[in-house]
Amino acid sequence: MPTFLQWVHVTAAVMGVGGMAFLLFVLTPGLGDLHLHSEQRDRLFREVRARFRWVLWSSMAVLLLSGLYNIRESYWEVAWGKSWELLTVKIVLACIVFVIALGLTLPFKLFAWVRARRQAWLAIAVGLAVAAIFISAYLRR
Repeated sequence: MPTFLQWVHVTAAVMGVGGMAFLLFVLTPGLGDLHLHSEQRDRLFREVRARFRWVLWSSMAVLLLSGLYNIRESYWEVAWGKSWELLTVKIVLACIVFVIALGLTLPFKLFAWVRARRQAWLAIAVGLAVAAIFISAYLRR
């Protein structure tokens, strides 16, 4: 079971981070090349965001649940040390990515300032997510 849930965890990370990277590196720059009116471009991005929202939120839920299970199975009995310190950094990075992702996908006016600078926030989220993945790879060796 632990191996299966690690696969589930990695798959959820690939779906979430890969989707954000697609938005950052492919869709958002590509929208500028389409010569669409501003309102058409915004509508297209809203439609994509609405569809991707469920993928991203599902990925975050699976990451949270499988991550808690993995901590229980792999780290619970380990004394505090370097592995726990790195795991804590990874969890903090993941939480920041989750907050940014929610800010980008929740359709509330409260987060309009995040969506107004979506390219910058996506870049930050993808960068932090990649850092968390690097820490994960280090911890698994």
